Amino acid sequence: MPVKWFYLIFWWACHLQFSQVISEEQELGTPEQCKEANFVPGYNFGGEGFDIVTMERKGSYVIDMEKWDKGNGTCILRSNTFMNKVKQKLPAAVVDWRAQSQCSMKVSSRVYESSESLVNDSTSSVSNNWKVGLDLKIVGGASFGGTHSREATHAMKKSKEDKYSFTKHEIKCNFYRYGISRKPPLHENFLEAIKSLPKFYDAKAYHQVVDTYGTHYTSKVTLGGKMKAITAIKSCQASMSGLTDTAVKDCLDVEASGTYKSVTLKAEFRRCQELKKKMGTQQSFTSMFNDRETEIIGGNINGEDLLFSIKSQPSTLNAWLGSLKTIPDVVIYSLKPLHFLLDKKHPARYGLKRAVEKYIKNNALQNVCSEKCKIGRQCSARDRCACVCNRSKNIHSNCCPAGKGLATLKVCGLRAKGLYGDVTSKTDGSVKVSYGSTIKRTEVIMNNDNPRWPETFEFGPIQISMATKLTFEVYDADTYWNSDLLGKCSFDLRSGKVTDTCMFKYGTFFFSYVVECAPSLRGPKCEEYGSSPMEPSLAKIFHSRNGILAKDLWKLELGQNYTNEFSIWSHKGRGLSRCFYESSINHFSFYFVPGYNFGGEGFDIVKMERKDYYVIDMEKWDRGNGTCAIRQNNYAGGAKQKLPVGVEHWSTEPHCSLKITSRIYGSSELLERLYSKCNPQSFLWGILATADLLELAL
Repeated sequence: MPVKWFYLIFWWACHLQFSQVISEEQELGTPEQCKEANFVPGYNFGGEGFDIVTMERKGSYVIDMEKWDKGNGTCILRSNTFMNKVKQKLPAAVVDWRAQSQCSMKVSSRVYESSESLVNDSTSSVSNNWKVGLDLKIVGGASFGGTHSREATHAMKKSKEDKYSFTKHEIKCNFYRYGISRKPPLHENFLEAIKSLPKFYDAKAYHQVVDTYGTHYTSKVTLGGKMKAITAIKSCQASMSGLTDTAVKDCLDVEASGTYKSVTLKAEFRRCQELKKKMGTQQSFTSMFNDRETEIIGGNINGEDLLFSIKSQPSTLNAWLGSLKTIPDVVIYSLKPLHFLLDKKHPARYGLKRAVEKYIKNNALQNVCSEKCKIGRQCSARDRCACVCNRSKNIHSNCCPAGKGLATLKVCGLRAKGLYGDVTSKTDGSVKVSYGSTIKRTEVIMNNDNPRWPETFEFGPIQISMATKLTFEVYDADTYWNSDLLGKCSFDLRSGKVTDTCMFKYGTFFFSYVVECAPSLRGPKCEEYGSSPMEPSLAKIFHSRNGILAKDLWKLELGQNYTNEFSIWSHKGRGLSRCFYESSINHFSFYFVPGYNFGGEGFDIVKMERKDYYVIDMEKWDRGNGTCAIRQNNYAGGAKQKLPVGVEHWSTEPHCSLKITSRIYGSSELLERLYSKCNPQSFLWGILATADLLELAL
């Protein structure tokens, strides 16, 4: 069956099945009814731990979604219209349960010019502002959340291999929705995990909770099914075929929709047919651009690509749609941070909030341009790392070649040996160099049978073709109007540096030329597409082509010398500087000096032990307006590192004494604790008398 009829039938079935108004029936069930009734479909998708970095449900519950007893064995029963109005019970934590009144199967699509822009949108399935309640200051070019999601990871891996853009196509079908009450019953396992936490912040202990339960919990959910496809497009390869990213997206829209009923789709269909004719192919755009990650959530599915597969049958799609009524999945989330579940005076609330913030910040993606433009310049308003060119017949605005065979030609090293021009005098030699309609001439070298012409000729952008040859003509120029042709030779161009000779009747001519293929082209005739991978050394550090995780920034700082690019400003000679580099590689945070949090810690003089609890806030660095004290650490390759507000007189020890000291103690009472004097990384510093005390959670 043609694909367009397949989708028309499907749309008709959806309309008949789900366009009716659904009544809302609710009652308080008796203990007997509640025990016998099943839960509503997808009852336990709310109240689940969620990781905003990976965009995954954790499978661990912070809210008890199995509890339904509202008191005296009663429960809330709802009539499910999608299941023959059978009465089903709700968890006690659920409020505002509804069955959706429609199922819209409209295809939505979007183009992403880089993997970084796709990462920025990877949290789009979250309907609310998930950052509320978290201190996540947005630094220029930073992306919080979704940096390790499935779609982001795939796109970022691709971006290291070549210059890619991406399209996203989605179809959503919603059946149910509900929210979580303001005071829900917490899951006993979550409560035990919270009770086991130390009263004061311990990074390892609190991170274990984040690792188990994530960063947020699902406070509202919309259930149903979703088909999503991320298509990777090699931008320059498409450009060489006369296609823009938007044109590819539009034609994939048509093929995903499967029907050309509307005026818009009919027009798009005609344009796509014209593009294929121009390219000389009958392939579908789905086949031409098949580097695709497809995800189908909800329902029963056998792994078939229902969104773009021409072979899909109406029965397959309708079966999937029908199964969503009983096996829905989460299509849209609302999230709240985990610490919102704890009372404001709870001793673990501050530490849990801090652990979540640290985890998200460490995995933030900082926008860092990994390379300079080979041609064009970085001046895009949408993407500061994208190269922009002045559009011409040879180069598109995205700096991709407009076609095959584009290259630059440089001719040099022109000389001759043993020329014979006049009988009575030596040769007055000159050379005419031509490629196509472009002609270059050397100066005349007088009275020399072995001339060396110093000129280097740049031919600029050229189109390599079998019909056009590089031609050399050598003349003996007696006068401007009277020149004798001593020899002529022509050559087919090939890429790379070429040195060759021409044998004349009298003498030999030597020449060299260099042909450089335009970016993304390669091969002898510059007709083959060539990928543009990242430098291997940078690919190991970067998370995407132009993005690096905040926790890996120190690798970039130590591995690359960007000293001349930093714009550090001082404040009253105290070494204050912005806590972010102001550079062409973007803004990113300095790391603290080593051992920054050993000061300000509680200490037991009887046991001579640090207590692991802080009386001074050693995490605070902001001295006002985002500034902080910076010191250069010679033990860390000269890296610049920041100081906590409470630190003063920080310096590195210039010496390390390995001299052994010894002493005899006549009794155990005279024995004192012996400390080693040597530390390969020694630092001296003190605590300011005005340091801020740590805000303790009571």
